[in-house]
Amino acid sequence: MEKLSEFRLHSESSHGCCLKISLQDPDSGSLGCAGLFRTHKLLSDASQPLESQNFSPVVCDAVITSNGSLTDKYKYIQKLRESRERVQSLSMSPKKKVLVLGSGYVSGPVLEYLSRDNNIEITVGSDMVNQMQQLSKKYNINPVSVNVAKQEEKLQSLVASQDLVISLLPYVLHPVVAKACISNRVNMITASYITPAMKELEKSVDDAGITVIGELGLDPGLDHMLAMETIDKAKELGATIESYVSYCGGLPAPEYSDNPLRYKFSWSPVGVLMNIMQPASYLLNGKVVNVTGGVSFLDSVTSMDYFPGLNLEGYPNRDSTRYAEIYGIPSAHTLLRGTLRYKGYSKALNGFVKLGLINREAYPALLPESNPLTWKQLLCDLVGISHSSSCEKLKEVVFTKLGGDSTQLEAAEWLGLLGDEQVPQAESIVDAFSKHLVSKLSYGPEEKDMIVMRDSFGIRHPSGHLENKIIDLVVYGDFNGFSAMAKTVGLPTAMAAKMLLDGEIEAKGLMGPFTKEIYGPILERIKAEGIVFNTQSTIKP
Repeated sequence: MEKLSEFRLHSESSHGCCLKISLQDPDSGSLGCAGLFRTHKLLSDASQPLESQNFSPVVCDAVITSNGSLTDKYKYIQKLRESRERVQSLSMSPKKKVLVLGSGYVSGPVLEYLSRDNNIEITVGSDMVNQMQQLSKKYNINPVSVNVAKQEEKLQSLVASQDLVISLLPYVLHPVVAKACISNRVNMITASYITPAMKELEKSVDDAGITVIGELGLDPGLDHMLAMETIDKAKELGATIESYVSYCGGLPAPEYSDNPLRYKFSWSPVGVLMNIMQPASYLLNGKVVNVTGGVSFLDSVTSMDYFPGLNLEGYPNRDSTRYAEIYGIPSAHTLLRGTLRYKGYSKALNGFVKLGLINREAYPALLPESNPLTWKQLLCDLVGISHSSSCEKLKEVVFTKLGGDSTQLEAAEWLGLLGDEQVPQAESIVDAFSKHLVSKLSYGPEEKDMIVMRDSFGIRHPSGHLENKIIDLVVYGDFNGFSAMAKTVGLPTAMAAKMLLDGEIEAKGLMGPFTKEIYGPILERIKAEGIVFNTQSTIKP
């Protein structure tokens, strides 16, 4: 049996063409009849498009190229060629070099994902030697000891030999890393917010001709990508966005939330604690609502009943109003991005604020050269009574300081803040408190965390109908594996890094994942990793 395998249109003159048809054996893959082929000549005007010729559909479908270009039916051939050439190019090119700075919880998924490509050589830079040793047992990495904050020259030397730097360090160190990337013209990826300090480097990034992408984690990160995908699709339909509300939280799985905070920490709590001290703003029905941080932040906490099986609360996070411009939705009358927690969390933290425990000002009494303090002594100082005061006296004064709130007092007692345990050495009270919380509220080896996210959109269609669209994400951590937080932060970060290395992302400058070029492939690939979003819509007249 013979199968049609090759058709080419050869122009003989301006008024004629030759259609060459080769016949191929489908089983052997070789040309049948010892390479015999039949040639048919058809009269045509080669100066005119093929579609305008009076050929039968069979002949038109058989023509691969016309006037030097692939016909519509066979344009896929060019894509196959480009894909094959790309694979061949990558396999023949020298290994891509990636520097991952940081060796904490998020680094595991990043290293695992990048290690799937044998053409990537990974160096991990950290001052946490034990963490790097553990990572070296699991992944083929080059561990390098470096303190980014104190060894700038070593950082510069490390960055100079790389194709890409992924910073998983605390956000305050990203500008330090970015400056090293700028001076060495090396691309950079991070999961953290693009802070004002990073924005100040935008012109330098442009001048260096490099790509620096931030906000690639969960929140910020996947929330941005889901928002932009929904918004861009709505705009394609001629619809407008009237409201956007997004809440996200990293929580212990319900069975591991049995403590006064209903919360556990998988990394330093300082950022989490300081978050409630910051002011927030959001847009509600066309009016800007400003929220004061600190003691009064509790007033902005509301119950969240959209997952009836979970006892959740939420509060606004940072300045949500600016996303009207970032997302390109000036038509929105409601814009809010918030944080999710189990009920009871905010009230417990509110008590710690009242006691002065969430204070980042320098506190000399906690420095190494000072005499050790117990928590009882520190609390006595904070409420203004003598160290020699009895436990009952301290409890009475603390209860008054808390406004007579018994649940807040119970939280302080449960954490041992009225006892004789020594306060960790630190530069500030909140740093010491953070270390204490880690010792009391860290995940055990068999305990799981959970990610909960809900994005809600109000979409007004050209017909006048209002679509209420909801996108939910719930992810659990793995027993003896990656936490849900590590997966949802690390994987999109690693995917963007791989895309940048492979040339899928061509844009230059400082940016977030707000374009289809970036968010499209990541949202598709994240599904293959078991991170699946549930979507539902209702339409009202």
